Amino acid sequence: MGVTTLQVEAALALAEDLDQCRAGFGALLARADVPPAVATDLRRRHAEPHRAYHDAAHVGLLWLRHLLHGGDPADRDLALAILFHDAVYDPGARDNEDRSAALLADAVPGDTGWAQQAIRATADHLGYAGADCRVLRLLDLDLTPLAERPAVFARNTGFLRREYAAASEQAWRAGRCRVLEGFLAAPAIFRTRLGQVYEQPARDNLAAEVRMLCAAA
Repeated sequence: MGVTTLQVEAALALAEDLDQCRAGFGALLARADVPPAVATDLRRRHAEPHRAYHDAAHVGLLWLRHLLHGGDPADRDLALAILFHDAVYDPGARDNEDRSAALLADAVPGDTGWAQQAIRATADHLGYAGADCRVLRLLDLDLTPLAERPAVFARNTGFLRREYAAASEQAWRAGRCRVLEGFLAAPAIFRTRLGQVYEQPARDNLAAEVRMLCAAA
């Protein structure tokens, strides 16, 4: 089934309302049905002062877009993967995904193996070579902010720069350019039907930032 114009407009509008996205985080917590102490810890983690982009609004946005694009609201495994995928976030660390998956394993009783695997896949969105359609959906949802309307994309870039405040401007530009150019070089950024909505706007945003930022890197 294709994606309607109304879905596209509604999906992009979601990111403009951070309060709505934060409410989505609350709805996701309820759906994931985690123990109360775990919910409290996740709220605390996603409100850490060093987070400007990877916060509760980001996580809530992914859940709301999952639902808007016809995702299964009863898919608890995917809900857990979205909820925990940035639960541990240190901008300077290389093991955030492994630590987030381990946190999920420790915090939530029962079999969370699939969600742990999906979280680890977010360490390298384009490097995932598997064919699990639900893992691919998580990866695509996590990349949808690349396709925001230009003002929101610029806002998010500013949030990311705040997270990397310890980096020099030269280091920030060089690292950012590597990431953006890597996405642009991929045959497809999105590998599910979400690409119908997000692929071209994402490429437009990335190309514009490369032109502006990377020439001076």
